[in-house]
Amino acid sequence: MRYQQVFPANRSDQEAQNVIAQYLSQEGFTSTQYKGEAVWKKGMGFFAGPQYIKAYCQNGQVHLEAWMRFALFPGVYVGEMGINGIVGGLPKKMLRDRVKMLTQLLQG
Repeated sequence: MRYQQVFPANRSDQEAQNVIAQYLSQEGFTSTQYKGEAVWKKGMGFFAGPQYIKAYCQNGQVHLEAWMRFALFPGVYVGEMGINGIVGGLPKKMLRDRVKMLTQLLQG
């Protein structure tokens, strides 16, 4: 299940979008489409599932989602998993840390 959070941004919607784009680009994420959604993606996912962040600001509220693809075999994905739990521990921790930093940047 995807991690989801909604919180107030301490800046305008456009400024928040700029912070999101700048931070995620610096972290190696690229803007793409996933199942019809505009998301940020990092990783090709052969050995570790690709990481996804969906973040946007609307009416002063930041909507943030984060997840990884769950691999049945290297490169064969069967679903999504959130950023908590033991399976995929290190990549999940890295994604959790990025979500935490992005939240701090948008609330600061």
